[in-house]
Amino acid sequence: TSTRGFIDMWRERIRANPAEVLDTIGLVPTDNGYRIADEHDTGVSRAGLQAGDVVTTVNGQAVGNVEQDRALYDSVAASGIARIEVERNGKTIVMSFPLQ
Repeated sequence: TSTRGFIDMWRERIRANPAEVLDTIGLVPTDNGYRIADEHDTGVSRAGLQAGDVVTTVNGQAVGNVEQDRALYDSVAASGIARIEVERNGKTIVMSFPLQ
């Protein structure tokens, strides 16, 4: 499967049922982003995220509103890079991932 095909597959899943996608990945909406659940997808761990981390921004945009974040997914996918800010133990960590 190509990267483009993978991105398209997730886009369709997000459009169909965003709550199910969050559960599958292991993200819990909070007032200030998405908390990484104790049980989460292995890809989340491979990306360097840990249970309890809170993803607060993606590409400079605050996240945590599932409906608004649907549109952000397309923007991030089109940019070719995901830059996330994560709160971990009271500190902010910035991570970047190419989407190619």
